[in-house]
Amino acid sequence: MIPVTQKASNVCAYCRVRKQRCDRTLPRCQRCAAKDRHCDYTPYKEPMRQDYREPEPLILHSDICFHTEVSQRGATELLHTVIACKEGPLISTANPKLSALVYEILDHADVDMAVVLEEFGPCISQWCPIIPENLLARCASDLAMQTPRPERVNYPLLLLCLWLVTRRTCSNPDHVEKCELYRTLKLLLALLQSRADIELGGVQVGMLISVYEVGHGMQKQAVQTIASCAALLKILDLEARKQNAEEAIALIEWLQVSMLMLDRLIPLSMLSDSVPLVLRSTDPTSKAVANRLMPGVPPPSHQQTPTSPRKIHIRAAVALAAGPALEYIYARQHGLEPEQTYDQVDDVIAECIKVLVDKPQPHTWLHCDAIAMAFSSHILLQQAQMTHLSANMVHFTVPGPDYTKAHLALKYSRRMAWDMVRTAIQKIQFEAEIPHLPFAGLCCVLRAGVAVIETAEFMAEEVTEPEEIGEFLKILDWFSVRWSIGREYIRRVEEMLHHG
Repeated sequence: MIPVTQKASNVCAYCRVRKQRCDRTLPRCQRCAAKDRHCDYTPYKEPMRQDYREPEPLILHSDICFHTEVSQRGATELLHTVIACKEGPLISTANPKLSALVYEILDHADVDMAVVLEEFGPCISQWCPIIPENLLARCASDLAMQTPRPERVNYPLLLLCLWLVTRRTCSNPDHVEKCELYRTLKLLLALLQSRADIELGGVQVGMLISVYEVGHGMQKQAVQTIASCAALLKILDLEARKQNAEEAIALIEWLQVSMLMLDRLIPLSMLSDSVPLVLRSTDPTSKAVANRLMPGVPPPSHQQTPTSPRKIHIRAAVALAAGPALEYIYARQHGLEPEQTYDQVDDVIAECIKVLVDKPQPHTWLHCDAIAMAFSSHILLQQAQMTHLSANMVHFTVPGPDYTKAHLALKYSRRMAWDMVRTAIQKIQFEAEIPHLPFAGLCCVLRAGVAVIETAEFMAEEVTEPEEIGEFLKILDWFSVRWSIGREYIRRVEEMLHHG
């Protein structure tokens, strides 16, 4: 008889792995039998091939709201790159990896830095200079080279902040607070503040982020950001004075004034439940700025830059005068006893306004952020005082002297505030003008206008005309396209008009 040898249908695992010939004999092949190994004839299944996926791009383009956003990958790479930079400055010099990454992000997002800088100057630097003009020019030069070298781009994190603050308001309100670029920069700021090497650039990054927060109605977040920046700036000021670093001291001094302006703008821009000032009147920074103020306003310079002595002086004087008024407003709104009386704070802000509007030029009001801030502080002070006095009056036949004084001051303040609104209505003819107007000045003008409508309940006479209200709402609508805090102002005005 012919012996029958049973064969397996496939080679064994041992021979297959070694790519050897297998005789497939059952129960064991010749090789496995020779080595007394278990012979595994389990059929081999080739693993499923995974489809190759392109890595997520650094930038995402929304088809719904037409916004460009940093992707999760872009955010992660930024964070990892900064974490990997353990030593040396991150902001003041070009870091090859970080610079190349930021350049790629801005390039993929189609960010035209020349357009960004053109808008940033009048819109933000005009009232809150944060970055020296020569530094801005250098950034533009780095990105405008015919053959740019991404690894040599200076101040990469500042460039990301400039992109953040000049972005348009998204049609989706959730995208403003949940903006991936904003959240990534907040995380990067925390990393910068945790480093052993403290950089002035960390203060600049924080202040730019705070401008974004104020403009888009995130005042509580802005307070936290400014508080950390103020503490950092105090440390840097002490170090600069120890080393007698004159250039650093000069930069820190005008940054202190910018921070005062930004700190005052946070509660000024709010409609209710105002937040406390970070740099109160008794704060060392406020006192240092006050001590540097010389009597009288410096004469105009040949070149009227945002950091010229005259402009710094006016902004500092107004920010310092607005401080006590805003502290009084906060105390009254939260049931606290103010540290200064109404008469004291009213005298301070009224005297400041008197100095500013001596020989007034109405066409400059809209563009003078200091005047707009002073007027806005004044009307909000009168509103807070009238609200406080009205809430504490039970039955009376004749108003007391305190009520009469506050009522008269409010009457005067409403006229001044609405004059500013009229100027805005006359000067702003197109929506495209809004991004090139100083944010602080325009915000204060519009907030004062809202206060005029809110305080109509205290007045028998009206300072507004019906057609002016329509024009005011139109300006607010244009403003809200650029700065989403404008949406809150529109809702408040419409609510007051509906109930009025």
